[in-house]
Amino acid sequence: MNGMAFLVSFFVFESQVKLFHLESKFASAIPDHTSEITLEGKVKDGVPHLSKVGSFSVDVSLEGSIILCRQVDQPGMIGKVGSVLGEENINISFMSVGRISPRQHAVMAIGVDDEPSKAVLQKLGGIAAIEELVFLKL
Repeated sequence: MNGMAFLVSFFVFESQVKLFHLESKFASAIPDHTSEITLEGKVKDGVPHLSKVGSFSVDVSLEGSIILCRQVDQPGMIGKVGSVLGEENINISFMSVGRISPRQHAVMAIGVDDEPSKAVLQKLGGIAAIEELVFLKL
């Protein structure tokens, strides 16, 4: 390296939040079946990231617009969701899927460039394996 030294450093801050008494079914996808959901996150390169939803590991940049789905883990889900969004001209900026074991429950987080209409969210919710979804505008 011709006598030059480089210092590379990064700061990671981790945090945990519990949400209680939710009407959401996301809690039922968590193995202990309590009515609370634990969210974990960290800051990477100055940007907050969601790293865990209950028992599901994800990597979600908490910026912009995010669709968070709880679903049955089965083949074709990423394609079905992508097709619905593509048909509506909604661009996906990222996607992260977390599951505990194959063909059980999973959580899918989809970053989108444009806010989906209620009709698009209803279309996504109509996909048989999607049990619940929420749209987050951050």
